[in-house]
Amino acid sequence: MRIAYVHILPLEYYPPATNTLELLARQDGWELSAWTSDNERGMTEWSSRKVRVSRPQRLATDAALPGRVASHVWWHFRAAREIARSDPDVLISVEPHSALATWLYYNVFGGKARLFIHHHEYYAPEDFAGKGMRILRVTRRLERGDLFRRAEWISQTNKHRLRLLRESNPLVTNEKAHVFPNCPPEDWLARAARAPRRTIVNPVRFLYLGSASVNDTFIAEFAEWISAHRSEATLHVVGNNISSDVWRKLRALNASNISLDESGWAYDTVAERLSDFDVGVILYRGNTQNFIYNIPNKAIEYLAGGLEVWYPPQMLGMIDFHDEFPELRLRRVDFTDLPSAVPAIDLAGAPRTSFPFAAESALRPLIAAIAETP
Repeated sequence: MRIAYVHILPLEYYPPATNTLELLARQDGWELSAWTSDNERGMTEWSSRKVRVSRPQRLATDAALPGRVASHVWWHFRAAREIARSDPDVLISVEPHSALATWLYYNVFGGKARLFIHHHEYYAPEDFAGKGMRILRVTRRLERGDLFRRAEWISQTNKHRLRLLRESNPLVTNEKAHVFPNCPPEDWLARAARAPRRTIVNPVRFLYLGSASVNDTFIAEFAEWISAHRSEATLHVVGNNISSDVWRKLRALNASNISLDESGWAYDTVAERLSDFDVGVILYRGNTQNFIYNIPNKAIEYLAGGLEVWYPPQMLGMIDFHDEFPELRLRRVDFTDLPSAVPAIDLAGAPRTSFPFAAESALRPLIAAIAETP
């Protein structure tokens, strides 16, 4: 079976996407090809001996609008043409950003592949009206007007985001709607569980890993709190998609107990590195529906690595997740009213031998749906 995976956003930014590709490629008789674009963060290009990766056109993200539009249209056209030539049995289109190439494949190149659609993020109708969304407004219309009708599978990362997607898209019917969560693969989880951990409690070592801006996260407030507790806590901030205003703020604190890594960590190294920390923080302010109903893959990874996870009350998705799995080491924290002292952390934590989240189990329904005879 030949499977085409269309993911215009650089694969290197999305470990759940590369995990999915690797696991799909393990299926006997399945041939995987992926279409993506170049990353601009200096990251090593993702590759796999089992997946053919094509990057049809560099996207001119810094050019004036006509140049950006031209580069995007050319990427979609070339990708659609290449997909048609590969003659896939199944096409997996990821995010509304990829919809134009998928639409061209069916409507210009006469594609016949079965269509599966997945969204990593949730985009509310009002989000498409924002600055810099012109191209996405077009691809969204194609997805909503045609591709949702064609698709036999449409998935979101959790039940809250899926509900929101369905409320504004009547073509996402019961038969098509699925939850496909972001989880690390089993070997990643095993490596994280084997990593040795310390038993010394002081100072408590906090980790923030991922993307951040001052407007969208509580990172400034949290860093100020850490700075005020220099003997009790440390904070390590890691990411290659953290805005310059965050780095300026953190440097301005001049705090000896805050360390920075602007280059980020390769995903394959995260499992072992988590053992150097005690608490992983999730800091989204909940400015959008996407953030309010997010259950970040970083939260799952922190937990898998044996860390306690702090999250803000604005993240309703995390609150529901916490209620569903009360045995997990989750702590709801108001980052606008942090405690006067660093709370005690139980380094022993809950056992990780029966951790219930793995990419393999999350992927089984999709594999079963693909394997079904239409």
